[in-house]
Amino acid sequence: MSIETTLRKLNELKLKGMHNALRQQLETPSLTDMGFEDRLSILIDAEDLHRLNARKDRLLSAAKLRVHAHPEDLTYNAERGLDKTVMTRLLSCDWIHRNQNVLITGKSGTGKTWLGCCLGMQAVRNGTSVSYRMVSRLLEEFELARLEGTAPRLRAKYKRADLLILDDFGVSKLKATGKHDLLELLDDRIGERATVVCGQLPVENWHAFIDNPTIADAILDRLTSVAHRVELSGPSLRRRVT
Repeated sequence: MSIETTLRKLNELKLKGMHNALRQQLETPSLTDMGFEDRLSILIDAEDLHRLNARKDRLLSAAKLRVHAHPEDLTYNAERGLDKTVMTRLLSCDWIHRNQNVLITGKSGTGKTWLGCCLGMQAVRNGTSVSYRMVSRLLEEFELARLEGTAPRLRAKYKRADLLILDDFGVSKLKATGKHDLLELLDDRIGERATVVCGQLPVENWHAFIDNPTIADAILDRLTSVAHRVELSGPSLRRRVT
């Protein structure tokens, strides 16, 4: 079998990593002198890495993060209230595997969305499925799904995400149906999946914002029972940019 036939078959079998690595071996004289087992090992490692990167690309695309925030761009200073020890622990993603929550609060412009997406990016890098949604748009999805009779399917979709990031909680007033949808979603996920909630209001004000004592108690119980809190402070980062 000619080498071109071998390369073609690797493509047909969708072994793109091995295909590219073999072509590189053919173009690198020093590699052609290696033993068969060593060259085969390189091809297998290349295919494994290719598949790993392809999976991460698919996860990142499916996550629909509002911003592509990278952990290596994190900055720490006293006025922002971002603790390096806490962030190091969160970036380990152990809390995701333990199905715990992270509540990120702070005034507008302090970087809540960026930080939530940063945790999402790190989760994707670790091979975790992530879904980002603004709360108002998520509840609009549920409203439409209810009219179409597909609400159970939509809840199942969001239940499957290993990490769900709910952004801008507390910005838009919740309708009665929205409160129930949010409670059902969180009830599906508690103890099963991890959730990040980003909001301007301090956590102690969430009960009053929900404005239904029974539902508020239930939602807060599901969010705060096992949760890490990050309270951001300082001036708006947007003003610094401008």
